[in-house]
Amino acid sequence: MSASDADRRPAENSEDEKKTKLGSFKKAISNSFNKGRRNSKVMSFPMDDIDAEELKQAEEFRQVLIAEDLLPSRHDDIHMMLRFLRARKFDPEKTKQMWSDMIQWRKEFGADTIMEDFEFKEIDDVLKYYPQGHHGVDKDGRPVYIEKLGQVDSNKLLQVTKMERYVKYHVREFERTFVHKFPACSIAAKKHIDQSTTILDVQGVGFTSLNKSARELIQCLQKVDGDNYPETLNRMFIINAGSGFRLLWNTVKSFLDPKTTAKINVLGSSYQSKLLEIIEASELPEFLGGSCKCADKGGCMLSDKGPWNDPEIMKMVHSYAEEREAEAKSSSKTTSGNMDSSNKESNKEAGEKESEKTEPGKTESAKNEESSKTESDKNESGKKESGKMEEKVSEEEKTISEHVMAHPYPHPRSDSVCSDAFLEANDIQIDHLSPVPEELSTPMGSEKEEKLRAALTALEQQLTETKQAEVEKELKLKAALDRVNALEKELTETKKTLDDTRIKQEELLATVGKEKKFSLFCW
Repeated sequence: MSASDADRRPAENSEDEKKTKLGSFKKAISNSFNKGRRNSKVMSFPMDDIDAEELKQAEEFRQVLIAEDLLPSRHDDIHMMLRFLRARKFDPEKTKQMWSDMIQWRKEFGADTIMEDFEFKEIDDVLKYYPQGHHGVDKDGRPVYIEKLGQVDSNKLLQVTKMERYVKYHVREFERTFVHKFPACSIAAKKHIDQSTTILDVQGVGFTSLNKSARELIQCLQKVDGDNYPETLNRMFIINAGSGFRLLWNTVKSFLDPKTTAKINVLGSSYQSKLLEIIEASELPEFLGGSCKCADKGGCMLSDKGPWNDPEIMKMVHSYAEEREAEAKSSSKTTSGNMDSSNKESNKEAGEKESEKTEPGKTESAKNEESSKTESDKNESGKKESGKMEEKVSEEEKTISEHVMAHPYPHPRSDSVCSDAFLEANDIQIDHLSPVPEELSTPMGSEKEEKLRAALTALEQQLTETKQAEVEKELKLKAALDRVNALEKELTETKKTLDDTRIKQEELLATVGKEKKFSLFCW
């Protein structure tokens, strides 16, 4: 063995040891997070893509929610808490407020039972005037959601349904995605999935395409998504974007966080190769450059293709759902039992104190001495236990700190597969509509909001003036064409008159010639 190999061997062992300790620490936090809960084997996936520090903050946040009675058993999920923490940049107070508002909204809106309570009979008509739906998964296993905004007929849409009903339908589909589609994708991909890839086709969309009601509907959906289903967008492609759309986006994106704008790619008509980098051809509809037609389902937009249609996978999903429901009931009973037990203990302690008051033979000083001795023993034991725990935590924190210093990015995320091709100069990076990114749905500062409003107002005024100028040009052009047509008609009539005159002149000349010949003959 060479000297260099001998030097490298201890370093490798040390590195492996650090990784092992870091993994143990993450496992300890994960186990702490799940303490008191029954883990489902069906939906148990490695948490390698989650940073240890994020896990720690999620556990601390969970304890806060439990202490303030803000954690229903159905929402006792680390990934859900992490989505809310990330939406508020891990600010505990802001995240708690957002979470509390979400719990209250769910109660008032009836989101927990909307899949059973709400029936949307007008779905077929709605999809005619607002083409949308899931179709397949991307290469990371995330569901692909497609909207054809250019084919939206907002007037007819609001004739076949009401805004309130459409919002309920939207929430119901979001709930279905979390209850059925994300779990099915997770099982198929063998890792946790709680984000989507969205394709937004804006071909034909103009600044006057959406009326006031349609804009109000979109704003309402954005608020619902941003407030209650944050961080569910992994990436978005806006395709067939014309110059007008790009002009609007350049104005809006200057007010947004670069992290948000990096999620969305604005592409023109040559988008197919970009989509195929992220989505297999067999999972992408033919009209978007893929090979799928879904002819037996009435077309890709109506097929709802995905792992959630696999009977075996859905059997596992339903098993998991039943397990969670049983867990929720068990948790409720345990809580009730603990309250009864607590009451009994209180009564028992009260009885013991009463008996101590009447017990003969023991002086007050003797009782105080016994109590002091017992308390002293407890304190000594507590100090020893606390010292051991502090020493262990200190050692683990030191290990993590050394590992992070040596490797600034120890946990590359498995979903970071966006290639460098997306950063080419020909493409503009931007963000989305459903679900809307957090920065779009969260109210801005008054100064920023005023600047944005002024910029948009100026842009709308400019576009209105441009449109009026175009209308005037069209009218002038039409008048000119009408004049040309009139001149053509006049010329045609003049030509006909000239032709008739020429024919008559020729006939007259022929007649005169004949008469001259006849007169000469007679002479």
